[in-house]
Amino acid sequence: MKSWLIVAHSAIGRQHIKRDMPCQDAHRIAAISAARGVAVVCDGAGSAAESHLGARIVAKQAAILFTKLVSEQMRRFPPSKQKWRNASHGILLQVYAFLQKFAVKTGRNVKALACTVIVVVYDPRGVLICHIGDGRAAVCSSLGEWHAIMRPFRGEEANETLFITSTAWRNKPAYMGCEVIKERITAFTLMSDGCENHAFRLNRYDEEAGVYIQLNEPYARFFKPLTEQLLALDKQGNSQGQIAQEWRDFIEKGTVGLAREGDDKTMILGMLKP
Repeated sequence: MKSWLIVAHSAIGRQHIKRDMPCQDAHRIAAISAARGVAVVCDGAGSAAESHLGARIVAKQAAILFTKLVSEQMRRFPPSKQKWRNASHGILLQVYAFLQKFAVKTGRNVKALACTVIVVVYDPRGVLICHIGDGRAAVCSSLGEWHAIMRPFRGEEANETLFITSTAWRNKPAYMGCEVIKERITAFTLMSDGCENHAFRLNRYDEEAGVYIQLNEPYARFFKPLTEQLLALDKQGNSQGQIAQEWRDFIEKGTVGLAREGDDKTMILGMLKP
């Protein structure tokens, strides 16, 4: 049976260090079997006082509930998009309800716990994704081609997005991003927006029209050497701890851009072992 090498790390951004703020990103990985599992990335709202706490709670609860959902109700994989949309919307409503109960129990305003959430169910035969808000995610096909599998939600104002505490997605599921990728994959990634400028091509200037065109293209030249290096480390017998340390070092200072990034940075990268 095929198995995965998965690395993940959340690192505080330079601006948060300067402002004496905590890292507002969080992530979780939950294996269901050697071939299948759940990966979650959450990014706390910069304007929410305790979003770092909300991100940790949402990431943990989403991992628990989506693992239960997939294990018990999705023997046939991948499911139809409609089934996935209905099921994932229901689970995220449960996650929000848990967050709301926590806020009431501890005397907090639930809005102070606002965060985005991306959930990926990974399997060599395909990927399920749902998300509220921004961030990025992509997969690598069996032909070695990387392509995006979500489009971040952007509002009318700069940096405006949705959070799990927003009413829009709860009242109208269409505001929750949802996709079923029915193709064989060899790698996947999901990340907070602190990593997107370093791993994705986000826009292109159209000289004729004089405008920037929004893009959503993962850089193959960013991911290909990373996956090759990490798989080589695994093949050479390095421990999971040693590989995890390599990944932490990369996310924190592996490129000039990542080292200088002001925002918090989270990236999960999964590679199918040969």
